[in-house]
Amino acid sequence: MRRWLDRIWRWGVRLTVLAALLALAHIAWENLEIYRQRVERAERLRAAIATEQARATRLAEQARYVQSEEFVARWARLEAGMVRPNETPYRLSWTPSASPPPSPPTPTPTPLPWQAWWMRLQGR
Repeated sequence: MRRWLDRIWRWGVRLTVLAALLALAHIAWENLEIYRQRVERAERLRAAIATEQARATRLAEQARYVQSEEFVARWARLEAGMVRPNETPYRLSWTPSASPPPSPPTPTPTPLPWQAWWMRLQGR
């Protein structure tokens, strides 16, 4: 009888160890999946950060240009129509003529010989 109890106890221990190993493997697999998702999210965030840094750089350059004398002078000339002292502004305007030029007459096609004969037979 003692022998049977030893066998049952050994199988119980084996099954318990197996169940524990399976539980640990399941937990490890879930943690690995969570880690993979976090790595992917971190890569997406790094790419988004790089994009936003490039955008911030472009905006900073644009802000420096807008505050420069070159931009102010260009805006004053092109947008506001300002001129410098002792300059004479000229504005060129062009208005198209009231009627368009006449189009050349369209030539009438000459009929082929058989077409001319056919037209004569029909009395045209």
